[in-house]
Amino acid sequence: MNFPRELVEAVRRHQVVPFVGAGISMGVKRGMFPSWPRLLEGLAERMQEESLPEPAIKEVNQRIAQGDYLTAAELAFKDLGAYRFNRFLRERFRVRRPSDADLSVIQALWKLRPPVVMTPNYDDVLLWGREDAEAVSNDQDDELNLMDAEASPETPRVWYLHGTVHRLATLVLAGADYKRLYGDGSQPTGYSQYTNALVRLREWIRSKPFLYMGFSFSDPYVLKQLEHVIGITRGRQMPSFALMKKGSIDRGALWPKYNIQLVEYEDHGAPLAEFLRGLGEAAFGPSRVSLSTDLEALPFGIAPAPPQAMSPPIPGPAPVVPTPEALPIVARPALEQEYARILQGQHRLVLLSPEDGGTRALARRVAARYGNRVTWLAPPNVPDCTEAEYCRALVGDDTGANTVTSFDALVEHLRAKAARLGREHLIILRYEWGPFDHLTALGRHLRRMMDEPSKVQFHFLIAGGERSAWLLHNMQSFSVFKDAPRREVPDLTVEEIRQFLDSGGHGGARWAQGLHEATGGHPGLLREVMITDGALDAESITGKLVRGPSLRGAVLECLREDERNGYTGERGCQSVLTKLLDGQRVEDLEPLDHRVEYPEVRLYFAGLVRSDAAGRTVPRCKAVEQVARKVLARKDARP
Repeated sequence: MNFPRELVEAVRRHQVVPFVGAGISMGVKRGMFPSWPRLLEGLAERMQEESLPEPAIKEVNQRIAQGDYLTAAELAFKDLGAYRFNRFLRERFRVRRPSDADLSVIQALWKLRPPVVMTPNYDDVLLWGREDAEAVSNDQDDELNLMDAEASPETPRVWYLHGTVHRLATLVLAGADYKRLYGDGSQPTGYSQYTNALVRLREWIRSKPFLYMGFSFSDPYVLKQLEHVIGITRGRQMPSFALMKKGSIDRGALWPKYNIQLVEYEDHGAPLAEFLRGLGEAAFGPSRVSLSTDLEALPFGIAPAPPQAMSPPIPGPAPVVPTPEALPIVARPALEQEYARILQGQHRLVLLSPEDGGTRALARRVAARYGNRVTWLAPPNVPDCTEAEYCRALVGDDTGANTVTSFDALVEHLRAKAARLGREHLIILRYEWGPFDHLTALGRHLRRMMDEPSKVQFHFLIAGGERSAWLLHNMQSFSVFKDAPRREVPDLTVEEIRQFLDSGGHGGARWAQGLHEATGGHPGLLREVMITDGALDAESITGKLVRGPSLRGAVLECLREDERNGYTGERGCQSVLTKLLDGQRVEDLEPLDHRVEYPEVRLYFAGLVRSDAAGRTVPRCKAVEQVARKVLARKDARP
C-alpha cells in the first residue's frame, strides 16, 4: 500500500485528527444506525404517528426531497416538540453494542494512536472500540481546555462535535443548532453559544492535519456541515486528507477548494480496516503483542488462554463446576477504569443495574483503587427513626460514631476521617430505601461536601437498582443525586463469559455461547448456574433456572409490588409480561429513562427483561418466558 508521506508522518507524531462521519458507524452493523436522509424520513413518519397536521408533514417531506435537511430537521423539531423529538433520537442512536458488531474498522482506527478523535456522530461506536477513551462535548469548557494538555495515545478523547445522545441538550441537528454552535454570519463572533469550542476547532484546523473518513462528499447534508469546518482550511500549508472508496469522488474535487488530499481504498469494511492497519504499520512498524496491554484489556484481568479451535456446544459429560468459594471473580477492568475516570472528573456517579446485575461487585472493585480511603454508607430502612439514629446507622462502627447525632456532625465526621487518610476520599452510598426526609437531607449535605472548598477531594458513588433510579427523578434540585452522571452496568458479553470460564478451566470456547443465551448475560444468573451440578449447554441451563427459586421469586415480587402500589391494567407488570409472551411489542427501555412508574423499567431492574440489539424490550432469556407463563397461569399466584 502507498500512503502520503505527510499523512504517515502526522500519524507517527500523533498530530493527525481523525474526523469520523456517519458511514463508519453505519458499517458496524447493517441497519443499526440510519443514514441522515433516513433519519429525517423517520421523523416525518413519527409526525404521522403522532397525528400532526398533514401540511406540516408534507413540508418536512418536501424539504427532505429537496436535500434541505437542516430545515427539515428544524420543522420536525418545532412540530414534535423537544420531548418527542429527543425521544426519537434516543431510539435511533442510544443503543448498546450488539454481540455481532463488526468493529474491525474502529479498532484499526485506534491503531493509529490518535490523542483525539473528532466526530459529528451522536452514537457510542468509537467508544466501543476504545472503552477507556473519554467523551467530550462542546459545552464542557474545562474538558476542552484540558484536552491539549491531557489527551494522549494512552488517554485519548472523543470530541463529539455535534453532541452525544447521552446528553441531548448538546445535540446539533437542526439549522438553529448550527447557529448555536458555529454562530451566524450576520452576528458578531460572540453570538455563538459554544465560543470556546468554535475557537478551539478553528485553531486545530489551522494547525493540525485532519483525516476525514465515513463521509460522502456528494451528500448535500454533509457538505452543509463541513462548510463551517473545511471551508476555513483554505490556504493552509499542511494538507488534510479524506479516505474515500475508489471511484466515489473525483480526485480533484476537494483539493482546490478545501486543501484536502484524496486517499483511496478498495472497498468498505475489511479492505478499509486493512488500509488503516497498514497506515498504522507504516507509521509505527509492524504491530507487536504487548503483554501488559493485553492483560489490561482482558475483562477478567487474567492471562490470555492459548489459541484453540472454536466449536459449537455439543452434548457430553457435564464439566466439573466450582463451589461458590472457588468461583473466579468477574472482574471488568475497562468498566472499572471508566467509572473511576468519571469520579475523578465529575466527582459523583450513579451506577445502576438490575438486581444482582453486578453493581456492588463493580463498586467494590472501584473502591479498591482508593485503598483505605473509602467510606461505605448504607441508609437504614427504618421509617420512624430519628435524625440521630439515622446518622449513627450510616457511619456504623467507625471511630467516633457515637458523636454523630446530626447531619452536620456527619459531615464533620466524614471530613475528619478523610483528612486522616489522604487527599482523595471515595464515599459509596448503597441505597436500599429508607425515610425520604432523611435521605433528602443526606443528599443535600453530601452535595455541600462536594461543592465546598476542602483540602480533601470527595468522590461520591451511588450504587443500586430500582430505588436508586427513583432518586434521579424525585430528589430536590440541590442534592448529590440530582443530575448526577449515571451509567448502567452492561450485561456480560459472550467473550466475557468465555474468559470467566477459561479462568476457572471450564472450557469457555465450548460453553460460553450457551451460557450467554440461557442467562442473557446476567451476572447473578451466571453465578447461580455455576454453583450447581449439571451440563452447561443452553437447554440444561434453562431447565436449571426454571426449576430454581430466583426467577419465580422475581416475577412474584413484581406482581406483589404492583398490588401494594396500586399499579393495575397497562401500568402493571402483569400486562407487560402477558404482551411479551404473546409476541407483542411493549415500551422500549431507553426512552423511559429509568422512570420506575413504567412497568417495563421495574421488570428491567428485577432482571426479567432487557433491551435487544434493536432497542426493543424483550424477556431476558427463555427461562424467564417459561417461568412467567407458569406464574401467570396460576390464579393463586396473581396479586
